[in-house]
Amino acid sequence: MSRLIITQLNHDLVNHKSYAKCVWSNDPEKHLNLEVPFGTSLDDAEAQAKSALRALTADLEDTALEPAQVA
Repeated sequence: MSRLIITQLNHDLVNHKSYAKCVWSNDPEKHLNLEVPFGTSLDDAEAQAKSALRALTADLEDTALEPAQVA
């Protein structure tokens, strides 16, 4: 079973956004950036990343995937 590992917590001071960067334990070339509440601390990063991942999963369940239209 693969795990997501939080490798970075970044704060964009201009746009007041924070991101947790995750990589797959079995494929470090795969990355996922999750938006977390601005100013999230290192102590709260795991909980906030899990919350963001749950929200993303719910959003993807209600999203249709369509091929691009080639002109």
